[in-house]
Amino acid sequence: MAWTTFGLKATTPLFNHDDTETGLRVASVKGPMRYWFRALAGTRFGDDVKGLARLEQEVFGSTERKCPVRLRLSGQPRDTFRGAAGALPLSDDDGKWIAYLLGQGHVAYNRETKKFSNTRPFVKPGGTFTLKVGFSGDERADALTMASLWLACTYGGFGARTRKGFGGVRLTHQEGPLPEIWQRHSADTPGIDHYRALGHLPVSGAVAECADTFLPKPNGRTGGTPSYPVLGEGATIAALGDPSGGTWREAAAEAGEMYRRFRAPRPNRSPNADYDPCIKTPEYEDVVYGDETRFPLGALGLPIVFKKGIAANANDGGEDLRRASPLWFRFVEDPEHREWRLFSFAFHSAFLPGGRGPEVRLLGGKQRRKTVTVTDADVRERTQAWMDASASRD
Repeated sequence: MAWTTFGLKATTPLFNHDDTETGLRVASVKGPMRYWFRALAGTRFGDDVKGLARLEQEVFGSTERKCPVRLRLSGQPRDTFRGAAGALPLSDDDGKWIAYLLGQGHVAYNRETKKFSNTRPFVKPGGTFTLKVGFSGDERADALTMASLWLACTYGGFGARTRKGFGGVRLTHQEGPLPEIWQRHSADTPGIDHYRALGHLPVSGAVAECADTFLPKPNGRTGGTPSYPVLGEGATIAALGDPSGGTWREAAAEAGEMYRRFRAPRPNRSPNADYDPCIKTPEYEDVVYGDETRFPLGALGLPIVFKKGIAANANDGGEDLRRASPLWFRFVEDPEHREWRLFSFAFHSAFLPGGRGPEVRLLGGKQRRKTVTVTDADVRERTQAWMDASASRD
């Protein structure tokens, strides 16, 4: 088998769980590839999830079928590119907003020093991996695998917190054969001009050729936008934003502060408030300690935990269900202007299943327990409002 070699370079800190020995695992690459495969194939399969699952198993394998395309990782980042827990600089002004994007599961806060620190090991930006791909000779499996890898590296990332811009990687084809379609297109992660031109996540270029050649025509069962995330106009929105900086840290810090103020635009007038900026979400007043039941903040992801143990989450028959944010961040480099920019995009798939599916419950606050409402319209309105607020003016 002739192996094809790609370089992967981390562009933002990559958190591969608590693995201190290996910077990245093949499973951590395959998982995102499968996600982006479904986002592409779903544009043709629609609500035919069984047909989609069959093709996914043919391309990526299953418990009964080996994956036809082989992946190998080598050249893991040296010790100089591995950061331990507590090693990510979060003690300066920028650090507070990077910690905000990382979230509670990845940072600790020292109330005495009023400083943040990361709690998990990571690969530092600049760390490189070598990805070996053994294509199978099955042109469909090979081309769709390559499309999935390209999408994962162009829009997503690897490891934890990719939705907030961490685990970003840059893909570079170094040597070896490519599927026929990809011989006519670059397999490398595109430059900033690609992101600048996008108002949604398109099916274009080599990805469109793969879809047209190897995916079925729409089968009439779509019934509109599928209930799961898919690519395309109407199903996604995107914008290159104003948040920027000379480094990824500066861009991430600016984006983190903007996102915090976007989520919490009201001033906190409490005389006991001891944090900066002193702001809060409208939902805290109107829903948690008010009589409103509409909870649009939930459209940006659940659960949401307020102070005093108050929390909102989706629940189905007594089981709590996490709802990941439909809004994604990616920090991209603009070498010409020597800066980094924020690229945002969002999926407009169903936030909760229809019918008698899960409901969103608020525990604590004025009524101690009540059902609140988060709709697909809230997802569209909130994500569009973010694009409008952050969109570049150039």
